Amino acid sequence: MRIIKKVIFFTFCFSLFTVMSGCATKTTPIYAVIKTPKFKAADEGFLEKGFGYKKLTIYKAGNVPVVITLKNSFVCLNGRCMDKEKFIKEYLPKGYPSDFFDKILDYKCPKGFFCKTDGQKILFKDKKNNILIMIKNIDRLN
Repeated sequence: MRIIKKVIFFTFCFSLFTVMSGCATKTTPIYAVIKTPKFKAADEGFLEKGFGYKKLTIYKAGNVPVVITLKNSFVCLNGRCMDKEKFIKEYLPKGYPSDFFDKILDYKCPKGFFCKTDGQKILFKDKKNNILIMIKNIDRLN
């Protein structure tokens, strides 16, 4: 009887831990600037990271929010989804890798490019192609 109670207790604890931590997404308040020749957005918003996806929402003052969602091999911009390769070709110049935005949203510099990052902020500049991307975590407590 005692063993059964222990098994039930540990099963309950494990289930509770799995439910509370396994499916959780991490949402971070951010300030973002994204400027390319075909797309511009700058303001505060949220960066949400979950299992298999990343979602950047920028709330432009007085306008409809800009939502960029990266999921597996697709990128969605305001609900319009396309293959990552096609998205890169449409919004960025030649030579940018298909995982470019994945790296940027993970605060990592894409291979072959120069940018500054400290884990709380990433700054990417491509002066030749007039591209600027800056994402900075906002600490609301300070």
